[in-house]
Amino acid sequence: MLTDIENKLLRLALDKGAYSGEADSAAIMFIRKLRERGASADELINKLDSSKSIQDIPKYKLRAMPFGKYKGELLMYIPEDYLEWVLDNCYDITDGLRCAIEKVVYGDVEY
Repeated sequence: MLTDIENKLLRLALDKGAYSGEADSAAIMFIRKLRERGASADELINKLDSSKSIQDIPKYKLRAMPFGKYKGELLMYIPEDYLEWVLDNCYDITDGLRCAIEKVVYGDVEY
């Protein structure tokens, strides 16, 4: 639904810890990005109305990436190719993080 940049701008615009000018600028840029790609208000409203509630999302998808390019981002919003790269190249991550990433990438399957 939203691009990586749009996600970051929206998070900054709604971040209670952000300075007001910073949050305002992020909100303006967020709307500009949506307009540039031709998104409509109805499209966004319909997506928000039909989205799952936070209780319906598995906890492993809500885990934040603790390092790297997507530090602080929820696993569910990180591109799968990056998560696959982490699995293939990062050997010192915790078992819990590895398991959560595997579930996001490969699905919630039993081994």
